Amino acid sequence: MANAEALANYLDNLLGADNWLYVFVDNGSTDGTPAFLSHIVERWPLSRVVNLEKPNYGAALKAGLRSTTTKWVYMLDIEQWDLPFMTWAWNNRHQYDLFIASKRADPTLNFQRPYRRFLSAGLNAALQVLFGYSGTDTHGPKLLNRESLNAIIANCELDRGQFDTELVLRAMRNCKRLVEVPVEYRESRPHRNLMIKKIYWNLIALRRLQHVMRDVPFEGAVRYYRFAREDVLAQHQFAQRESDLV
Repeated sequence: MANAEALANYLDNLLGADNWLYVFVDNGSTDGTPAFLSHIVERWPLSRVVNLEKPNYGAALKAGLRSTTTKWVYMLDIEQWDLPFMTWAWNNRHQYDLFIASKRADPTLNFQRPYRRFLSAGLNAALQVLFGYSGTDTHGPKLLNRESLNAIIANCELDRGQFDTELVLRAMRNCKRLVEVPVEYRESRPHRNLMIKKIYWNLIALRRLQHVMRDVPFEGAVRYYRFAREDVLAQHQFAQRESDLV
């Protein structure tokens, strides 16, 4: 609940109270999550919950996006977000269609365990070789222009960890304006799967992704942009000073 309160306070300051809502996806939880989400909706009445029967990360993201009606959507893990990225993305929302927070763009900000960093690097290298991907990450926080990406979201076929990647690749090949900025990344909880199991599933995922993307051509020149962390921090700090003066 503390994370939801902290994020809500930030969004109130950034967007104004009653100008935003939470969309939580409960995908097959067996703990106290439903009660927590009911409390969230009571606390912020504009918010809502989408229920899925089985745990599935990609399906949860897809269901959440398809249930939204707002033009702008932050895709966030309630336990993992980056306020400078969120501020910078919002201030520049009219310039790009998809904002990607990359944990790999600046290695000085990446505090993953070495084997997790190795796995992420290997997966990204495969995306570059197999799909011509220009970026350094496809997972993590995002800001989307849902109206611009709506047709792409509807066409995405994959789920689990591949949904993020398919969405980004389709947007890039569709000549949408993508921008990547580095964020600080710290692992907040232990990972359930062993590295060997993760590699196995990633290999299967890449094969599925190849099958899906083979009929998705590049429709023109790629429009993929990058900014440094200092650019992001400068706008975030300016926004904080402005807020303190109000």
